[in-house]
Amino acid sequence: MKIIRSLFIAFLCVFQAGQLFSQDTISLNNLIDKSQKIIQEYPYEKVYLHFDKPYYAVGDTIWFKAYVATGQDQPSDLSKVLYVDLISENDTLVRAMKLPVVNTSAYGSITLDPLAYKSGNYRIRAYTYWMLNFSEDLFFTKNLPIGDAINRKIITNISLNGENAGTSPSINASILYQDPDGKAFANKKVSWRLISKFETIARGRETTDESGRLALKLSANQKAALDTGVLETVLEVDPSRMITSIFPLKNAFADTDIQFFPEGGELIENINTKIAFKAIQEKGLGVDVKGEVLDNTGKVISKLESQHLGMGAFSLLPESGKSYSANLTFANGIKKTIPLPAVKSSGITISVLNSTPSSIMIQISANQAYYNANQDKNYYLVARSKGVIAFAAQAALNTMTIGASIPKNKFPDGIVQITVFSTKGEPLAERLVFIKHANISSLNLSSDKKVYGTRQAVKMNVLAKSNNIPVEGNFSISVINESKVPYNEDDETTILSSFLISSELQGFIEKPNYYFHQINDKKTADLDLLMMTQGYRKFSYKQILAGNAPVISVLPEQGIEFAGTLRTSNGMPVSNGSLKLVVPESRFYAETRSNLKGEFKFEKVIIPDSAEATISARSPTAARNMMIMLNGSAFPSIIKNKNAAEEKLNIDSVLSPYLDNSKRQYRMITQMLQEVVVKATAIKKASHLDHPALSGLATVPDHLIESDRFQGCVVFLNCLQSSATGLTYSDNNFYVTRVFNSGLKVPVQIFYDGMPVDANYLNNIQSADVENVEIFLKDDLGLVSRTYNTNGVLVINSKKTAKGSAVTAEDLRKLFPQSNVLTFNPQGYIKKREFYTPKYLTPASRTAGADYRSTVYWNPRVFTDKDGTMALEFYNGDNKGTYKAIVEGTDIDGNLSRFIYRYKVE
Repeated sequence: MKIIRSLFIAFLCVFQAGQLFSQDTISLNNLIDKSQKIIQEYPYEKVYLHFDKPYYAVGDTIWFKAYVATGQDQPSDLSKVLYVDLISENDTLVRAMKLPVVNTSAYGSITLDPLAYKSGNYRIRAYTYWMLNFSEDLFFTKNLPIGDAINRKIITNISLNGENAGTSPSINASILYQDPDGKAFANKKVSWRLISKFETIARGRETTDESGRLALKLSANQKAALDTGVLETVLEVDPSRMITSIFPLKNAFADTDIQFFPEGGELIENINTKIAFKAIQEKGLGVDVKGEVLDNTGKVISKLESQHLGMGAFSLLPESGKSYSANLTFANGIKKTIPLPAVKSSGITISVLNSTPSSIMIQISANQAYYNANQDKNYYLVARSKGVIAFAAQAALNTMTIGASIPKNKFPDGIVQITVFSTKGEPLAERLVFIKHANISSLNLSSDKKVYGTRQAVKMNVLAKSNNIPVEGNFSISVINESKVPYNEDDETTILSSFLISSELQGFIEKPNYYFHQINDKKTADLDLLMMTQGYRKFSYKQILAGNAPVISVLPEQGIEFAGTLRTSNGMPVSNGSLKLVVPESRFYAETRSNLKGEFKFEKVIIPDSAEATISARSPTAARNMMIMLNGSAFPSIIKNKNAAEEKLNIDSVLSPYLDNSKRQYRMITQMLQEVVVKATAIKKASHLDHPALSGLATVPDHLIESDRFQGCVVFLNCLQSSATGLTYSDNNFYVTRVFNSGLKVPVQIFYDGMPVDANYLNNIQSADVENVEIFLKDDLGLVSRTYNTNGVLVINSKKTAKGSAVTAEDLRKLFPQSNVLTFNPQGYIKKREFYTPKYLTPASRTAGADYRSTVYWNPRVFTDKDGTMALEFYNGDNKGTYKAIVEGTDIDGNLSRFIYRYKVE
């Protein structure tokens, strides 16, 4: 079914097209036109990433494919460049990638180098440059737990139980310590520290019991100190071997909250109203609840009980002069009394019945007081899907209840926003419903067998249809050993849950694929509860009618481009200057000329990531007396993870089957890492360790920026602002981004060759003099933080001339580079890697080595032909068990599909 691009206008009552309205009213056409203008002039984009697995281990390669779509879920040609970031649980950017978008999709990979990555809760975010004009909430985000079977020397399992009674809140922590083989670290000394906001607020030393378990009671003056704190433990295996573990304490408390959502938006006297509710634990996950609804006299009016993830609904007929509350008992034992929303004495509301297969049944209801004051006035009923108004109607309030029916075939799959307006354009009542059409798009996988042997070839066929007609499509497929990669399908993020729900609603969506997996009547009812309890994130009608369009600061990228200004040494712009761009690695060459303002631009540049590029300038008048100044680029801040509630506390335990297989798979790598002996003398580089005042910092910085990142940089401070990962520059200071975003403005202390300086000093530094920049997002010992009353450390180390070495002509050229030649290493497209699929064709190959791959096949380029088919072939590994093949994507008409197929290896 194609996304609706035209408007379907229907009328509940007949009115004249030329009917006049007073100046304080709007026409229905005006409302439609303004909404349509927003969609046409400020189109949204969405991004979804399909991964080969839901979680990974150090040593793995993360394989993914990106789908770029418009706000209407149609494949988008707007942007040709995609950004993908890997972010650690400390809100630190650890990998940034740029990918070319070809035919509305892109694909890439991330290798989890054992020397660079550790176990933890990571997350991926993906976005286009155009999406920076809108809220960062629109970015694609997904949690990616990463375990470690290569480097781990210890397995820990911690349970936390917060107590908030009295004036001294506390957390009871119980930690189990085991070696990688599951043997308990019994009777071992453990030193521990409770750290909050970079300060140690408690410490101690305890001993594990016979089972390797340690029990601690952590307390603080304020609960917030525990919520933001981490527990650091150091286990003494023997006098020469210490193992450090760090545990975040967030979400340790079991407090609960509940919100009530009257259908239509408000409780109104004498109108029977369905009231949805959502109960959540402190960390954001739903919690079951039950209770009673009472009026202000203490009379029990109704009972309530959640039916899914803390969500439920009950009906209430509010009476005049009464207020209501709910006595609640949560599943974790907490009891509360919560007031319901206040009752309005006069109003109009909307109720919806979405259970019929062909229509949405709507009822608009006004109570007596509202009806008496507004009898015979006109009202608008508008239904919007994916930002497009697909249904609009006008009706006069000549009865207290107006019934309407909207055919579902007017809407595509997804969320429909139904709103009642006054003729002044004021939204009066609103309801979200979800539309899911049957048999619109179908995807199917089949194989030549149901049961295979190890290392045996598997032949599969993909078949895509739309309305039972074969259709061309763009898909990706992953085949994993489900026995080694177990995962609850309800928890998965899929192309359906991402495009149809997560990208449309505000906030965290728990178990998003639950509503699309094995659909039944209960799940349909649960999805309707989600529509009533989760906020809609699209542009609001009030903003549309007020003409408050998004502020456009960047344009969609059609490729990598370099733009800047050509100036003379005294700062005057050079017009009609000739500029050449050369990228030797990709054999790219381009020429352009500067305009009257000296501005120039190179478009659709093909350059691999970190490859060297050179821009040279010539002018008949200015000769070499010119400077090339490149424009900077925007980079989004790293905001708090909206999916933090799903982070895994005990990754070693949660991913145990997978990590056991990973240990077998990477056994050779583990042995190699343990047996490496370095005999050569390392070349010593300038670092903070050269300065005694900074010796208290960690040996390895959180981020290290080498000198080549600043090649061709004219103003060092400007270049540092855009490359200082994890830091934000504001008001002439650097701040740790995650702390700055929380509202705490404590600056980072800057050092230049061990000397404390401020940001203004950096204007005196030449980029060519910088050896490297070290960024410390925290000062564990607090020596710098306490001395300078700062948070975080930025260390700039200058280049040192080797003693006794002769200065060469090349050294002189580097010291005095030509100002009309700019050489730099920008962020380019990541280098593509192909998923390796072994072929076991001979008897020797079928017995050689060991093949414990958990992903046996990944293909991001599954394109069905005009017959809707594509054939695939790959080989199983040595692991037996159930294998799960997941294929998903979009057909040529933009219909979304996902299909799971299973076979066995015995």
